[in-house]
Formats: sequence, C-alpha cells, structure tokens
Amino acid sequence: MNKKTLFRVGGVIVLVIALFFGYSEFRYLQRHETTDDAQIDGDVNPVIPKAGGYVKAIRFQDNQFVKEGDTLVVLDDADYKIRVAQAEAAMQSAMAAAGVSRSQVNVASATIQSSQAGVLTARNQVATAQANVTAAQARARKANQDFDRYSRLLAEKTVPQQQFDAVQAERDAAQAQLQAAQAQLQTAQAQVAAAGSQTGVTSSQRRATEGQISVAQAAIKQRQTELDMANLQLSYTIVRAPVSGVVSKRAVQVGQLVQPGQALCSIVGNTSLWVTANFKETQLKQMQSGQKVEIDVDAFEGDKLIGHVGSFAGATGAKFTLLPPDNATGNYVKVVQRIPVRIELDKNSPLYAKLRPGMSATVAVDLQK
Repeated sequence: MNKKTLFRVGGVIVLVIALFFGYSEFRYLQRHETTDDAQIDGDVNPVIPKAGGYVKAIRFQDNQFVKEGDTLVVLDDADYKIRVAQAEAAMQSAMAAAGVSRSQVNVASATIQSSQAGVLTARNQVATAQANVTAAQARARKANQDFDRYSRLLAEKTVPQQQFDAVQAERDAAQAQLQAAQAQLQTAQAQVAAAGSQTGVTSSQRRATEGQISVAQAAIKQRQTELDMANLQLSYTIVRAPVSGVVSKRAVQVGQLVQPGQALCSIVGNTSLWVTANFKETQLKQMQSGQKVEIDVDAFEGDKLIGHVGSFAGATGAKFTLLPPDNATGNYVKVVQRIPVRIELDKNSPLYAKLRPGMSATVAVDLQK
C-alpha cells in the first residue's frame, strides 16, 4: 500500500473518530445543561455577644473546629455579679415585707376571732338579762296587783296593818329588782355594740393589710424578674458557639471592649453545604427539581460529586444587587439573565468533608432524570 493510500485511510479513520466524538458530545449536550458559573455555598454563622464588656479570655484559634456550645470568648463578669447580688438583696427585702404583712394579717385574724367570741358572750349576757327583766316584770306586776287589793282591804279594815306593810315591801322590792334587771340589760346591750364595733374596726384593718400583701407579692414578682434578668445577663458573659464548624475571621483580642451585636468571628458550618449554579434563563426550560446533577469542583479536578436540583431562586441574580438594572431609562441593551439554582449534594461522598464555601465548580444537569 502506497503512502497516498495510507494517508487517505488515516484521514477516514480520523474523520470517523471525530464524527463519533462529535455526535457523542451533541447527544450529551442535548440531554444536559451545563455551566461553570457555580460555587460551593454553606452557612456562615456570625458569633455575636449579647452583653458588652472587656474580653477576659479567648478559647479558640483561627480555623479551629468547634462544637455547638463550646466556649469561645469569656467577658469580665464582675459588674454583672454585682447586679445579681443587688437583685438578690432586693428580692429578700420584698419577701421580708410580705412576711411582715402576713404576720399582721394573722394578728388581725386572731383579734377578730377574740372579738367575735366577746360578741357571742355579750349576746348570751343580753339573753340572760332579758330573761331576768321578764321575770322581774312578772314579779312586779303581781306585787302591784297584791298591793292594790290589800289597799282596798285595809281601807275596809278587813286586813291588819302588818300584813299590808308586808305586801307594800314586796311591791317595792319587786320594783327595785325590775330596775336592776333593766340596768343589767342595758349594760349587756352596750357590751354587744362595743364588741361589734371592735370587730368591724379589726376587719377593716385586716382588709387593708391583705391589700398590702397583694402589693408585696407584686413587688416580689418584680424583684424576681429583675433577678432573672441579672442572671441572664451574667450568663451572656460566656460567648458560646451557636453551631458546629470551623472558626474563621477572628476579630477580637484579649482586653478589647466589645458591645452587644458586635461580630467577634464567624463559624462555617460543615453539615450543610450546597452548590449555587447560575444558569442562563434560556437553560431552564426543561430543568426541574429532583434531576440528577454531576459536579466537578475545580480544586479536585477529575473527582466528581453527585447531587440533585433542589430549588430555583425567586428572581435573577441582578435583582438582588445593590443597584438593580432599570431598563425603562436610557438605551436598552438586552442581556441574558442568570437564575441561581440550588443543588443539593450527596453527603456520603468522600469529597464532601473537603469542600469549603466559595470553591468554584462546574455542574451538568441531566435533563432526562
């Protein structure tokens, strides 16, 4: 076979290979949408103190892995401990005031019981005196009747003077006994009125003291709230890790005065990573959630990650910029926009632990799956 024939055969072979790979690439592009405008994303949680103060100690290093709840920064807590002590003293004072009011209520209750017992005794005395008055009235009535009858008999001289004198003495004694019984009744009634008045005064004092107890209980609740707030502020002097991850971007030093809300560092979570791929709007026609995605991370060229389409952003990336475009003014130039697509990663991949937010990647969405 001459050289010319070999050249022709080689050209045919190369053409066949080119056509094969070209057709394969064409078929691949028909089934996939790809973009290299993608990067690894993850949660970056700022560490922010809830209380202000001077930094006493720092318990972490840059790029150190920490667990949720680990102590990161310790603030000087001397001022906060004093506030707790003040709140505890105020709480004890309020409880003591409430105890005094309760004691006064107990004394008033005992006085009321004693007064009520006195009223009952006085009423019994009134009943006895009333019975004595009734008996004395009956005796006086009989004595008056006997005196009138013996007066007529004496005038007729049918009874001796001595017997009349005895009847007259009996009448005078009955009158005196009636007057004494009436006086006793008035005294007993006065005692009932006095005891009732004392009971009313003591009841008023008790109600007033019970009102003081309500005020004291409200003061206790207020002091308890202040104590809880002081303890809460004291607990804030220990700044803990809100999530597990790698501590980065440290911006605090020992002795520095920090304020509530000031970012001290950031924690990059290692349990929730995803890919944000910015596809052209013309690539989204057949794309939908759940489709399989192949991810090629630039840092690990040759090793692929597997994921799936999770969700689509609510607007184009340009709409989230500081100055979004306004095509209603000036000259209009149409530009193909890009839509951020969230791609969920397979956490079982050995590359997952090596990923870091911000890494560049190339993704290919399989439209047939």
